[in-house]
Amino acid sequence: MKKSLLAVAAMTAFAGAAQAQSSVTVYGILDVGYIGTNSNTTSTLAGANGQAKVTTNQIGASAESSSRLGFKGTEDLGGGTSAFFTIEMGLNPTLGNLSGSAAAAPSTIATADTTNGSGSAIDNRQTFVGLKKNGIGQFAIGRQYTPIFNAGAVTDAAQYTNMMGDVLYSGSSAGVGVNAYINGMTNRADNALTFQTDKFAGFSVSGMYALYQSNATQGVVPAASGTVAQITPVTGGNTNWGGWGLSADYTWNKLYLTAAMQQFRTKYDTGVNGAISTVNLNGAPVTGGQAVGSGLGGVQVFGPTNLTDQQTYGGATYDFGILKAYVQYINRTMNQNTSGGGAVEGASGVTAVGQAFKRTAEQIGVRSYITPSIEAWAQAGTGKYTAGISSTPATSLAQAQFVMYQVGTNYYLSKRTNLYAAFGGYNASSAVQGNGLAGTGSNYAVGMRHTF
Repeated sequence: MKKSLLAVAAMTAFAGAAQAQSSVTVYGILDVGYIGTNSNTTSTLAGANGQAKVTTNQIGASAESSSRLGFKGTEDLGGGTSAFFTIEMGLNPTLGNLSGSAAAAPSTIATADTTNGSGSAIDNRQTFVGLKKNGIGQFAIGRQYTPIFNAGAVTDAAQYTNMMGDVLYSGSSAGVGVNAYINGMTNRADNALTFQTDKFAGFSVSGMYALYQSNATQGVVPAASGTVAQITPVTGGNTNWGGWGLSADYTWNKLYLTAAMQQFRTKYDTGVNGAISTVNLNGAPVTGGQAVGSGLGGVQVFGPTNLTDQQTYGGATYDFGILKAYVQYINRTMNQNTSGGGAVEGASGVTAVGQAFKRTAEQIGVRSYITPSIEAWAQAGTGKYTAGISSTPATSLAQAQFVMYQVGTNYYLSKRTNLYAAFGGYNASSAVQGNGLAGTGSNYAVGMRHTF
């Protein structure tokens, strides 16, 4: 009897110790409110008088912060080593489908944008597992944020709201459409291995390597009787997507500096045929990789493609006490490296070897607590977008200059609950009319956000 009691006590103590060494946290954000948008874009549509206007009003969600539900945990492995994981999904609190679904479907923009929607049953924002060593750093594997996204998150005055008016981040509720100049960066990467060092003398370094490759024997499936040769499926070849990124940051007293760069490549040897409306070479969500084209069912969606997407970023903050100042710079250049490659930006036709598009932008902002419970922010930025060359020689490339701005305020009812109001807009001009690059827009929202 005594031995049995001792055994039970030992097992209980062991279970208690195991529980003490591990922890799992449930967290999330619910953001709901009223959202309105107005956009006016130059158009070539007949009867549109040169303008394509869109106005929306809705009881919506995620204007200030993307709604989400997550689970994260750690396990102490001893000796300063621990294992950790994160599983995070996006939420649609005002829709019939709580997560994913067509309501959050990927856009037809041909390069990876910043929408959080995957169009799947569950919107996988990020999921990864890794190991950490105190005093050295950590690594993780899974779907994760990119180096530029992480660098921008701590140097963006608006803190990545889903409103118009941010030259770096265009959120899911901005409603701007497919204007190319809103695509500042790739914010997530599937199939990614990342690392991050601890701080050493104020410095830290992080990196990412993403890889998805599939190589198969090439062949031609014979066309059925009476079918058009153009839609004859072509199989095999390389279906490769991957990328890498590096970032570094430095903290000195109230000054914070960061710089990051990342590059992605999409290579598809044989093109894609069939009833496909939107194609992404690395999973369903646009944010997973670099989608390279779109088209109607039953035709060739895009030809052989070899796209490189280079992105660089620099940012800084300085805390003056009464307010915090922010400075940002972003550059993104996409190049087509094969003749007759798939169209980018959802355009029909093909592109020639050379620049697919180039975008640069800079932004400044401030953020401050006016009172202990009232916080406000303001930011403004400007930039330039240059479209890609086509297979037909052109005397000049289509260009657009744009200005974006955003202001907002939070009233905190508690540490976790706040009311907010925000307004943002953009104004873009282009010497070429009807190219979809010029226009104006505004976005306003009032709502409530609760974090847990």
